[in-house]
Amino acid sequence: MAFYREVGQADVEEQLRDVIATWWGRAMLATDPEGPALARAVAAGTLPTVSMAEVVERRRAAGGELPAGA
Repeated sequence: MAFYREVGQADVEEQLRDVIATWWGRAMLATDPEGPALARAVAAGTLPTVSMAEVVERRRAAGGELPAGA
């Protein structure tokens, strides 16, 4: 019910996108067998992160296609 409440309280399209993205992320994390370990790493501030530039470079180096506009 909290999801529907938050969707109903979203005033603008941007807020609605944020609500949906947040709940989608929670749902995907809940299905990941490593989810609890990831959540602990996030809470502890030890989850390794990379910049978007690094993601793009890694993808290019691997010969992957980039989305339009990237």
